[in-house]
Amino acid sequence: MTHEASDVRVRRTDMLLRKTLLDLIAEKGFDAVTVNDIARRAMVNRSTFYRHYPDKYALVSSIFEEAADRLINELGQANLKAFDWTVNVLGTPDDQSASPETQQSLAAWTAFFEHFARHATLYQTMLSKQGSSWFAVQMRDCVASVLRRRLQLAERLRPKNREQSSVLPEDVAVMSLANWLVGILTWWLEDGVSYPPEQMAMWSLRCIAQGYVAALGINVLPTRNEHESMRTP
Repeated sequence: MTHEASDVRVRRTDMLLRKTLLDLIAEKGFDAVTVNDIARRAMVNRSTFYRHYPDKYALVSSIFEEAADRLINELGQANLKAFDWTVNVLGTPDDQSASPETQQSLAAWTAFFEHFARHATLYQTMLSKQGSSWFAVQMRDCVASVLRRRLQLAERLRPKNREQSSVLPEDVAVMSLANWLVGILTWWLEDGVSYPPEQMAMWSLRCIAQGYVAALGINVLPTRNEHESMRTP
């Protein structure tokens, strides 16, 4: 067998093992899946499995790394850079008079949701209750890493005279956003991608930039006239 033929066979077996694991997770849940189950369903020897991976967790890690690489490649550097808008939003994302940067960011976040819609079966399986909690944690940490790099740009926007005790610590902000984003993605996928990526992108931008209460259209802080009317007996 030539070296090239051997490489093709290795890649084919690797793809088979990944698909088999996803199928088994959908059927019985990640925790219940064993290496024996994977080898039997894929019709390979256990020794063949172990030539590729030391255990099922390494296989999940491989699936995650491939998914992360695909996400970055599909978004492209232009869209990744456009995520910087998060720290400097002027106007609402759906406002036609919004800045070009905001419009570019909306396109970037739309591309983000389009990626998950395109690969819905993979993410539905891995992020579901039946899936791997490790995969979900890796997703959260990956998103947190990106957010942390982007939010560092916000330092130039922070008022210099603001009391530090009133400022949300960066770690709290980053992990709150990361958990929220993975959670909303998981719900959206489990709901059958019921809203188009463009709509999800717009709603997500509103929540991140304005807070979820404001995004719901609720005026938490009354205007001066409303405040005075409430004081009128």
